[in-house]
Amino acid sequence: MCKDMSPLELAIQFHGHICPGLLMGVRAAQLAMDQLSLERDRDEDLVAIVETDSCGVDALQAILGCTFGKGNLIFKDYGKAVYTVIDRSSGRALRIAQLRRASGGTAGQRYRELKGRTDLNQAEQEELEQALQDLFEEIMTCPYEELFNWKEVRVDLPPRAHIYNTLTCAGCGEGVMEPRAIKSGDRVLCQPCFEVQKGGNTDV
Repeated sequence: MCKDMSPLELAIQFHGHICPGLLMGVRAAQLAMDQLSLERDRDEDLVAIVETDSCGVDALQAILGCTFGKGNLIFKDYGKAVYTVIDRSSGRALRIAQLRRASGGTAGQRYRELKGRTDLNQAEQEELEQALQDLFEEIMTCPYEELFNWKEVRVDLPPRAHIYNTLTCAGCGEGVMEPRAIKSGDRVLCQPCFEVQKGGNTDV
């Protein structure tokens, strides 16, 4: 991705399209950068703990540089639009929670109604595009206070990413990261093969 792109452009390129969830993620990332005086991460100095796997997380990855591959994006499957951004260098952390009323107006409701359908006529398609445009203007110009609650919090810094040995699963023959491998008798198994074995099928 081009380093000269705006945060919004980075997020759209990473995610593939514009949607309200992505835009909320863009604003959350910008809020974190403003409040913690951050620049985009280069070497795991930032950590993002996300409590959802929805579109907004892609914006945080693109804008903040926190990714699964670098080990500085931590996913907690709570189903909440909540993001905690940590700056290792300062030890500061900001917890950002999206307000339920954000994007909940007429445009948001109509967008959700139309987006879930596959049989839109021309007029409805134009209405969907207008609703998205209205949401874009609303989300990108709205004061942070109308979109989020946020506060600085104390968190235990997670360890930096570690490179582990790869073991060979005795069941499927595929490589498995050592701390994720399971010892079963005198064999080493990956999680899927271990689950098959537990189910009574030992032919793994």
